[in-house]
Order: sequence, then structure tokens, then C-alpha cells
Amino acid sequence: MSDKKSLLVTSEMMQAGEMPLLFIGGASNIQTITGPIRNPGRDPLAKWLDEQGWSYFDPQIHPTTHGRDYIWGIDGPQERIAREVTKLRVYEINPFTIAAVSVMEVMDDARLGRNSIVWYHGGRIFTPHGLGNRDELRNNQELREKIGEMAYWHLDAYINAGRHIRIELPKMLEGSKNIVFVESFDEVKSAIAILLKKLLL
Repeated sequence: MSDKKSLLVTSEMMQAGEMPLLFIGGASNIQTITGPIRNPGRDPLAKWLDEQGWSYFDPQIHPTTHGRDYIWGIDGPQERIAREVTKLRVYEINPFTIAAVSVMEVMDDARLGRNSIVWYHGGRIFTPHGLGNRDELRNNQELREKIGEMAYWHLDAYINAGRHIRIELPKMLEGSKNIVFVESFDEVKSAIAILLKKLLL
């Protein structure tokens, strides 16, 4: 199959009047020992959307995809507009970032009746690089001794918060008819296809 043209709608394109069909957001800036990296599912999802012929706004602005880094004065307002005007929103939540802002965005969508998909890419767990999950952190005596008790217990609370966010969000939105929760890449593709078919009637 030949490479399809990218249907990414950038902030500059939106400023010129073009509006995307989908918003593909979620927790970004995964912290690693060499600095932040992009969400692992965003690029395969974008490639699949290109193949389907569906345009999208990706707020995970990066030199490899957008030719530059995020500029708050340009991308912040356009990200907000994209969330408001698109037919469907997809939030990729991975195990490596706390996802607090993404969760607030999902709750806002539920409140306003916006159609959204929450993609737990990697499962409903929270295991930041270098810290691990709750049990791994609590067994890491070397880290505890190195950073001291106060910092250690702040990290423990951070891990617990990320864990509970993932557990509680689906429970809190159980009665919402416009928020769908999925875990695998196949599930997110299927959910997008089914929902867009209904939304574009």
C-alpha cells in the first residue's frame, strides 16, 4: 500500500480556517532518563486515520510531526478550539504519565455531552519510568534512602493518585452515554469507526 498523505490539521491550518474531524490527545511528555518522549500510540493512530481519510488535530506538538515544539500562545488556544469543534475526541492514557489534565478533559466532555474515547494504552496501571508501580516503589529501599522520607512519601502519594485516577474514572462516568473506554489498538480503531459512522449521518 502506498503512503497516504498526512491528514494532520495543525494550529496554523486551523488559524487559516481548516477544522479537523477528530481530536487525538491524551497524556503526553513521558519522562525518561534522556528527556520526554511522545506517546507510543499516537503515531500509529495518526497513520491509521490517514489511511481512513479522516483528519485530526494532535496537540502533542513535536519537531518530528509538526516541525516545531509546542508554542503556548499558538497551540493552547487552537487545542481548546479543536476539542470543542471536532466530532470525536480520543484520549490516549498510558501507564507512564499521571494523566491528570486528560482526566479533567474527559470529565469536561462528559459534562458537556461531547463524544469521546478513553484509550488505556498499556492497561489501567500507573508505572512511571524509574519509579515503577506502587509495590515496586515501596520495595525500593535504595531510592528511599537516597531521596529521604519526605520525598519518598510524596512519590508514594503520586503513584497512588495516578493509580486511583485510572480506577475511578470509568466508575465515575459509568452512566455517561458519550464516553467510551477501550484498551487495545484494535478496540480504539473499532470504536472510532463505529462512532464516526453514527456521528457523520
